[in-house]
Amino acid sequence: MSIGGSIMLYSDWTLSNNEYDPKERQARDALFSTGNGYFGIRGFFEEDNETIGANGGIYMTGVFGMGSYDAWEGKSSELCNLPNVLRVCISCNDEDIDGFSSISDFSQSLDMKKGVYARRYLWKTSDGRRLELCFERFASMHDIHRIGQRITIKALDKIDNLSVAALLDSDVTNLNLASGEPFPIQPGRNHFISRNVRTNALSVTLDDPDSTVLNFAQQTFAYLNGKAVTGRITTNSKACGTAYTCSLNKNEVFTLEKIIFAVTSLDESLNPEQEIEDFLSKPASYEQELARHCSALSDKWRVADIEIDTNTTDLTIVRYNIYQLLCVCPEHTDRFGIGARGLTGEMYEGCVFWDNEIFVLPFFLYTNPSAARKQLMFRYHTLDAARRHAKNNWFEGAMYPWQVDRKGVEQTPVNCGAFYAIHITGDIAFTICRYWELTQDDEFMLSYGAEILYETARFWVSRCDYNSFDGKYHILSVRGPNEYDVYVNDNAFTNMMAVYNLKSVNSVFKKLKDRHPDEFDKLFKRLGASHEEISKFCEVADKLNIPYNAQMDLYLEDDTYLIRRKLDLKRAKPTKKRIIDSTLPYEALPLYQVTKQADTVLLCCLFPHLFTKRQKENVYKFYEPRTAHDSSLSYSPHGILAADIGLHEEAYRYFKESAYLDVNDLQLNTINGLHFANFGGTWQIVFHGFAGISASNGKLYIKPALPTQWNRISLHCLFLKQTVKITIDKSSIAVKRLDGDTPLTVCVNNQDYLIDDKPLTIDY
Repeated sequence: MSIGGSIMLYSDWTLSNNEYDPKERQARDALFSTGNGYFGIRGFFEEDNETIGANGGIYMTGVFGMGSYDAWEGKSSELCNLPNVLRVCISCNDEDIDGFSSISDFSQSLDMKKGVYARRYLWKTSDGRRLELCFERFASMHDIHRIGQRITIKALDKIDNLSVAALLDSDVTNLNLASGEPFPIQPGRNHFISRNVRTNALSVTLDDPDSTVLNFAQQTFAYLNGKAVTGRITTNSKACGTAYTCSLNKNEVFTLEKIIFAVTSLDESLNPEQEIEDFLSKPASYEQELARHCSALSDKWRVADIEIDTNTTDLTIVRYNIYQLLCVCPEHTDRFGIGARGLTGEMYEGCVFWDNEIFVLPFFLYTNPSAARKQLMFRYHTLDAARRHAKNNWFEGAMYPWQVDRKGVEQTPVNCGAFYAIHITGDIAFTICRYWELTQDDEFMLSYGAEILYETARFWVSRCDYNSFDGKYHILSVRGPNEYDVYVNDNAFTNMMAVYNLKSVNSVFKKLKDRHPDEFDKLFKRLGASHEEISKFCEVADKLNIPYNAQMDLYLEDDTYLIRRKLDLKRAKPTKKRIIDSTLPYEALPLYQVTKQADTVLLCCLFPHLFTKRQKENVYKFYEPRTAHDSSLSYSPHGILAADIGLHEEAYRYFKESAYLDVNDLQLNTINGLHFANFGGTWQIVFHGFAGISASNGKLYIKPALPTQWNRISLHCLFLKQTVKITIDKSSIAVKRLDGDTPLTVCVNNQDYLIDDKPLTIDY
């Protein structure tokens, strides 16, 4: 695979690149990102002190600065680029080494098994003396507050004067002034309204409404041929650190090791000042921190990994997609969600969308349910904001905003369509029910989930309109996943998610009442619920119009899709650019039968047991040639549905589009951050599509559809609090329960099998 003309190299656990292309450098900064759910660190050059790359690209979960436009409540917010705590200034014989000129033999790699980003090149002075420089870094999975950095410099010729300064530097801005086109990168805002610089410690106060304080400290250690080198403290008004100088004979090696520690005023139950003092008082060890980090990451891989027997590079790229999901998940808190670009870029201001529930969380539902629970708790903590949002728009219950920061306030600019994009409310309710079905976490549902379901159901009732002429309820002026509709009436995706949301209240309440009668009575009173209101939910659900053409046996995206003009997609989209960025304005698109991204196709993926095979085939056959795929959210649903209906080559083609999307910069905007919904979608193609795994009514269903390019896959999943290992080859399925003591039911080819302590092999 290539990006910008340069070759990407694949091994089982490593993605690497060995050609330096300055035009593609910023995009690769995103591609080689690493993180631990607390930090996200782009693969920038820490020795670059001159270009826009000097701003680095380090982000922290929930850390937002003040944005530039008016949001629905107050000013907008945007993900804040942190001080460059990896900054290093290197000079050789009084010539600065900037990492982007006079270099050769370049390589960079991401070791996903160890969670380490590394970079190497040769640099030459003006008089021809050479140095070999190697950089590596990691964000600790063991102690999420820590980052490790190591730099080794080998003299290939005698060097009279080498100077290396390791800094914490707050002289940075955000990378992007605006998150949309024309695509940056151009200098953005500086969000630090004050700084406190100390010896190897730095704190900054943000310009956000809460005046959030970020605290950083570092310990550095330097060695010349393994012997310690003493440094000197260096500070200015914006930076602090330690500087080292030495001379090197040929083949001698200078090594700098650094451990960074960070804590913020957002961290719960922590005293930032005390934490910084404790860190500085106890000597850190790079090797020890690295070993602990690798061990913690290995524990995550134990369940998350997918093994693929194939002659392609697919094993590596699947692991890359999974690795980035592991890096972005904030397991330490339930107060922050996962943004569309995670912690790898500033597009969409770092905000959270429906992507999280529908595309990202399924991975965690099946591999790390406790992490999924915390993401759903984020929605519970922002429920009051959703209630306010509904009230401010003249509706009842809770209307979840389209684009939110950590406080759950709508961040979409006013008059840009968030009023219509309401299916997110049903998406959240859907995922809450999926979590409960897979985990049977009654405590969550009683304490939190049921309240969201009830309040969102109230919203749907207030958002529906009854038509006495056809005896049906309708949802008017709405925007579904196909955003090229602009707004329509009765989007099938939105209406079916609303139906599911409305009906879930009755079904969930019945089960909770049977299992926990006393707790349920308290819940019922706390919600101000009534049987009459629940009956109303059911009535609206039963009569809510779902656009459908009986003659075609086809579910329609909305009530006008069939009567629009056909669109020549080759003419409308001559390049990889989106239609609205190249040939047609946004307001022209409702004239045509064109779908921006998977809409009804996605509906078939979310409810695989609701549609007949023929209905799924009809949906795919009708909408696939009309879909522009102008969103990274589009490829994986098409791959899943293609696999489900037996279109194996189509499924594999869409898998390739999804899995290699950022590596190939398919959307031409990887520079602005990685596509995390797409990573989750890639996993779903493999898990739900190729392995054919789904869950319904307490059963695991397995319907394999392996691509011809794969001989075998092996993966783990958590179902009903038990770990199951599933191995699939061309003719058989092996299922093994690894823990737990409750027999599980697995359905293959419409036949149920009971999985207990003994492994089971099933031919298919």
